[in-house]
Amino acid sequence: MTEALIEITSWALNEPSIWRISAVADTENIGSIRVMEKAGLQREGVLRRWLVHPNISDDPRDCVSFAATR
Repeated sequence: MTEALIEITSWALNEPSIWRISAVADTENIGSIRVMEKAGLQREGVLRRWLVHPNISDDPRDCVSFAATR
């Protein structure tokens, strides 16, 4: 997954009209967080009560925000 994200990020940021890509992961989803870190996305912060994951809870959950820019 890391290799795929690296390729997609590289392709996207080489497009003239794309300046930024971003992604979020649930704060407890350590695997996704590690993939984004290893792919070079920068952690920007925690978005409190950002997304509802119906398979986990009906309440909004915190997410970690990542981005890459050129």
